[in-house]
Amino acid sequence: MNQSLLYSLCRIFALVVFSVLLLSPVLVQWPEQDLIPYLQWKLIAAVWCYMLVLSLFRTLWPGLVLLLPAAVLVPQEVFYLLTYQKNTDAHAIAIVAETDLNEALGYLTGIGIFLALAVLAIVLLWWYLVRSAWQRKWSWEAGVRPAIWLICFGVLVSLSWNEWQYQQINKAKQRTNPEENVFVQRPLPYSYEKFHGTYPLNMLLAINEFVKQKQAVADVAQNAASFKFSARQQTVPSQRQIYVLVIGETLRPDRLQINGYNRPTTPRLAGTTNLISFTDMISPWAWTRMSVPVILSRKSATDQRYFPLEPSVVAAFKEAGFSTSWLSTQSPLGVHDSSIAIHASEADQVQYLNPVGYKKEGFYDDILLPAFERVLKQNQQKQLIVLHTLGSHFSYADRYPQNFDLFTPSGKGQAVSMHDQKSKILLNNAYDNSVAYTDFILFSLIKQLEQSQSISGLFFVSDHGENIFDGQCTKSGHGHNTERDYRVASMLWTSDAYNMLYPQKKALAEQRRAEPLSTTSVFHSMLDLADIRYPEQKLHKSWLNPDWRPSPRILQHGLDFDKAKRTGLCQELKAD
Repeated sequence: MNQSLLYSLCRIFALVVFSVLLLSPVLVQWPEQDLIPYLQWKLIAAVWCYMLVLSLFRTLWPGLVLLLPAAVLVPQEVFYLLTYQKNTDAHAIAIVAETDLNEALGYLTGIGIFLALAVLAIVLLWWYLVRSAWQRKWSWEAGVRPAIWLICFGVLVSLSWNEWQYQQINKAKQRTNPEENVFVQRPLPYSYEKFHGTYPLNMLLAINEFVKQKQAVADVAQNAASFKFSARQQTVPSQRQIYVLVIGETLRPDRLQINGYNRPTTPRLAGTTNLISFTDMISPWAWTRMSVPVILSRKSATDQRYFPLEPSVVAAFKEAGFSTSWLSTQSPLGVHDSSIAIHASEADQVQYLNPVGYKKEGFYDDILLPAFERVLKQNQQKQLIVLHTLGSHFSYADRYPQNFDLFTPSGKGQAVSMHDQKSKILLNNAYDNSVAYTDFILFSLIKQLEQSQSISGLFFVSDHGENIFDGQCTKSGHGHNTERDYRVASMLWTSDAYNMLYPQKKALAEQRRAEPLSTTSVFHSMLDLADIRYPEQKLHKSWLNPDWRPSPRILQHGLDFDKAKRTGLCQELKAD
């Protein structure tokens, strides 16, 4: 065969391979149905995106140079799609931007070398094409570039018109909280709705959405940045101190074996010394985005504002000389997380460890354990570590690995609706499995603290409760204003060294394990746990203090939890 012809065939083959490579994130989404939308908004859109970039120059090699970032990110995007069944979005961008690089790349464990080799092969292929295009002066035929521009202009005009119509129909809902309306309730652009699954457009949209959300959060955080508690420890022990706050998710107290549940959901904690379970704790909110700020700060139960006016317990510990860390398997951004992310950003170290958040199975909470161990190994003299877990967030079966599928059938690996009453048995079994997994997580954290031989305490509290078609109740999930929405699991563990130093605090916690408590007191009790004081401190709100007194447990809408009537099969709360 003629050598020149062979080289030409090699170049054509390389160009075809490179083209298929660039389109592979779209091709792997080839649909079993809805072919027309797929072709219109994914495959054809991706082709025209690349064509537009290449047509910016008369010769092809500068356009090929511009396509390098899209090319080298293809293996990661394909991996993300095949593993998590979703495209890269603002959450994934935030994981990389907000977290230490080693932690951000943790979800590539086991295949990192293969992705590295794939990127290397892509770069070599790309370099061969750029070199060939430059040497052989590949260029567009006359009239092709203007045709591409004309078509793209028409598409942009059409998109702009549809965007305007979309925004008129989907205006931000008016809320009583102005700041919530500006950020949380704004509709996503029409372009996002159409192209969030189209590579590489999804990358541009994700970066844009990430920047907008981060700026909104930063603007709010700036307002509280100047606030100071003037917090300090009364006495500073010479021994190392470690305090841990674990924020659980959707965990009810009546599903804990240590609270009398008839299933072995907490076998490890049941055998753990120095552990106290508070059996009558409530949260005034049944939504994560509102309940967690109440846990972390002095925000009142009836404060309807979405964003905080002052910092959290993290900032108070920092003022008292503690190194602070925030480890999370939840999301750094989004409707349910942005108000929490503001408080997370107060920490010295912030690590978001789950590449997909709560919407997919993703990583389990055990990814927090090695991260926790690494923070402990920093050997700081005074540490506060906050862990925000996924716990028992629906889908319950997505929250634990196969070896914790203890109660069956659980529907693990299946698409189970939380609104289908026929799935009651599956949902309850899966939920109990997730509780058993939380037992393992908490037990493992406590064991690490025990090995540190420090003055330490771990406080766990869930953000809200859950309904799971209890009895004859037809409700599931949360936010129904039932008693089960507000009752939350809560536990305190303290080390032997802590109990020797603060025997009264340990004794008072024991005495109050069955007292009526609320998460509105967590801020005050966490500071008291570490013997931290600040001016105008309200020690009567700390259940570890002799001054503590029971107070009305007011819910988000002003209803007194203890005085409210329980009505119907679901025990809905109503004013007496």
